[in-house]
Amino acid sequence: MRQQSFRHRGGKGSSIGGGILLIVAVVVGVFVVYQLILWFRSSNAKAIADDAATAAVETADAKTTAIAQLNSTAVLKVSDGSTAGTVVRSGTNEAPSYSLVANLVALAPDSMYEAWLVKDGLADVKSVGALNPRADGSWAATFSTKDPLDYPTIVIMLEPNDGNPEPSGNRMAEGRFE
Repeated sequence: MRQQSFRHRGGKGSSIGGGILLIVAVVVGVFVVYQLILWFRSSNAKAIADDAATAAVETADAKTTAIAQLNSTAVLKVSDGSTAGTVVRSGTNEAPSYSLVANLVALAPDSMYEAWLVKDGLADVKSVGALNPRADGSWAATFSTKDPLDYPTIVIMLEPNDGNPEPSGNRMAEGRFE
């Protein structure tokens, strides 16, 4: 008797099995791509959240530092080095307030004390107004100005009451915000 050899020739049975394998491969591929998309989105979202948190902390630190720099006191010294008073700067960079109290000598009616804010290294000065005498003999002023951190030095000058808006150069006391 003759033995017959059965060979698979790609008939209907093989196309069904191949189709199932193809479907399984597509399903597995879609699942893997879907998992990769989920992983990428979650890691990307985590990176974005981490970046946002870092930026928020840096912003808060910068604001805290700016407030600490803004909220400071300048001790007013006269030419011999003795203390003449203080200027307290507080508030925010957008709305700073200054409170100045100085112990200076009484003035003649044709003179006044005027406070000036000074930028470092520049001849840029900004008048913040005249000081007012107080009942206890000291002099005081409260004022506000823009860009307070740009002006780290305050100078009180003896000015003639002549309407000239320029500083006279007669320095009576000076302090630096630290």
